[in-house]
Amino acid sequence: MLAVCLIPAIINTSINQTLFKADFYSTVLKKTNFYDQMPVLLGETVMASGSTALQSSLLAGLDQEQFKWLMTSLLPSGWIEAETEAAMASVVDFMNFETDSLSIIVDLQPIKDHLASAEGKQAVIILLENLPDCSFDQLTQIMTAVQSGQGEFALCRPPLSGFLNMDIILDPVIDSFSASLPSAIILPPAGQAGIIENLVKSPVFQIYKKVRSTLSLFPWICLVLALLIILLSIRSIRWLTGALGFPLIFASVASALAGVWLYMSGGADFGALYANTATSGTLQGLEGLLIEVFQKGLQTAGQALIIWCLGIFLLGLVLLVVRRVTKR
Repeated sequence: MLAVCLIPAIINTSINQTLFKADFYSTVLKKTNFYDQMPVLLGETVMASGSTALQSSLLAGLDQEQFKWLMTSLLPSGWIEAETEAAMASVVDFMNFETDSLSIIVDLQPIKDHLASAEGKQAVIILLENLPDCSFDQLTQIMTAVQSGQGEFALCRPPLSGFLNMDIILDPVIDSFSASLPSAIILPPAGQAGIIENLVKSPVFQIYKKVRSTLSLFPWICLVLALLIILLSIRSIRWLTGALGFPLIFASVASALAGVWLYMSGGADFGALYANTATSGTLQGLEGLLIEVFQKGLQTAGQALIIWCLGIFLLGLVLLVVRRVTKR
């Protein structure tokens, strides 16, 4: 009985120290180059979230690549790391049933503040300097917009002269961008707030909840069984070490198979499972990166489980060595 109960107990203890801890994902995020990919995806998210405002702003002339580059240049130092840690903490709390709702808030106000700084203005200047030269019609549109304070124009590189230089169009571009950028992005979006509630009520989540609850009982069951073994065989070191050593070796080998499967597969079926749920397509294009992070986390958790099993196997081996010595 101890040998059988040790298998889920080992797996549960290992995943609780990896997949269900926010600190675990800091290493996983580095392995998946999350922080390098996030600025580009954030640009896509902002464009999707603020598309209505952007269409009527001075930034209407920016194409997608130019907007992504601008967003990457305007991210304050350490902002991505801080927002990611906060988001991971919210997700892990939800996975551990510490909260019934899941809402990720991406604060964009630091970006708007950074835009008004000298570094932000320099990023806009670099963007303008790398655009194609303005045509005569574009210059006319720029002058009309600058003089009237209204209207929109496609951004281009103005001629560097006393009549029209970077400073003339820099302020309206920055003001327009700051006004168009939302203060925060809330995931899931406001119109899809019921998705998390539907997820919690879904059969898959209910099964996940029951499995987690059941797995949490096995460490206590193993503790009770181990105490019974110790009490029943305390007068014989040979019986005691054998009754504990054999279950440890058997359970560690069986659990290691699960670790090898996690490491080799990396949750390959998770992407297909997620695509069939009601939440797919709601995170403004971030799903692919998040799934990649989770799958890499499963692989890393599989490695950790194998290490756990190796340690338990060695402990069981030591007990069996003691049993053999006492037998002699």
